[in-house]
Amino acid sequence: MIKITGFIHREALHDLIGRWMLDRFEASDPTALLQLVHFNSVYVARYLPLLAEGLLQGVHGGRITRRTCFTKGDLKDQLVAYLPDASERATRLVAGYRVDPGRFYRETPFRGTAYFTGSEGQRRYVGSSRIKRIRRLAEKSARKVVDWLYEEILRRARSDPRLPESDATIGGLVGPLRPDLAHDPARAIDSLEAHGRALLHRLRAMPAPGWPHDVEINDVAGIKVVIAPDAEARLSEILRGLGCRPVEREVHRGDYSAVNLLVDFHPDKDRILAQGLPEKVVRIFGAHGITPWETRRRFETFVRSGEPAVRVEIICSDPAETLESEIGRCMHEDRIIRQRLGRAYQGQLSQNLEFLLEYLFALPAAPEARLDRLPVRLWERYLPDYFDEVKRTLFRVPSVELDPE
Repeated sequence: MIKITGFIHREALHDLIGRWMLDRFEASDPTALLQLVHFNSVYVARYLPLLAEGLLQGVHGGRITRRTCFTKGDLKDQLVAYLPDASERATRLVAGYRVDPGRFYRETPFRGTAYFTGSEGQRRYVGSSRIKRIRRLAEKSARKVVDWLYEEILRRARSDPRLPESDATIGGLVGPLRPDLAHDPARAIDSLEAHGRALLHRLRAMPAPGWPHDVEINDVAGIKVVIAPDAEARLSEILRGLGCRPVEREVHRGDYSAVNLLVDFHPDKDRILAQGLPEKVVRIFGAHGITPWETRRRFETFVRSGEPAVRVEIICSDPAETLESEIGRCMHEDRIIRQRLGRAYQGQLSQNLEFLLEYLFALPAAPEARLDRLPVRLWERYLPDYFDEVKRTLFRVPSVELDPE
């Protein structure tokens, strides 16, 4: 159902996610996820800087240096200090940021890198790269799947006389409400939820998971390039030279002006394997009884047997728009909040799916990646309190409840 195109062995992960969404857990899943999640995380973290540095060096020339950023505050500080833009608007934005930095979501976790040209005294910010965090990956995947399910539910329910037909918001479902049913919104909710459960049960009854639709997540790996608007042709040449094949081009206009590119990139697998595995990953596998030698052997097999190409999102904008996207009129964090508030469906199914995906990616990082059954079924109902307890137990976090015993 969900295909993460920036990963390798994405078909295996796609099939596993599809099964979990239909409550078809297999005893081998935790071990499979251990490799699919950790090895893919390392693979993305290795190929993304290679592509970013090659691309930025081709665009800006000179030696490219980089700095790891762990929060959005790290990134914004670098951008404010080293992005060349002397316009009056930029001066006001930077002054506002420095006077009251707490308004700019500085503590937002961020897994990324800032890139520069020039020496320390002449440093210039030229771009960044980031790997989408698990929370955001789960949220975006859930939103896309639920959007499809919601449309499918409405399509199948159109013959139901209780189906709403004119605009109204009812209990988390944004959908039409016929005037003669406006007095009884509970019946409309029941109708839509019943069709949703029926759809999921039909899928679950299939002999093999057979989702009729795939959702692609194309931006698990992303690069932002600071570039003049008239330099895009040169950028395309550089990408071709780096072995990238263009897939899609989208132009954004309005509050945020930029060009979004999707490209398929063929990483140099020998170069990635030469960098080895982080000791942290070796220790995680060691906790599961897998020796360092065997872990490294598995990683090499994983890389060499994976798909040759991965998909990367590249966002191109000039210095002024880059500044606007981080501390100006179209701050990325503000856009995330608007996305969350503006979802067409925010009901139980959406919550369940987001939690299931977040749990799937978090399980391999837990002290013991063991599981007897899945903690959530899409067609059942839970309070958020339950999800909190599941995550607390998974990572052995003590309860915050007062217990006199």
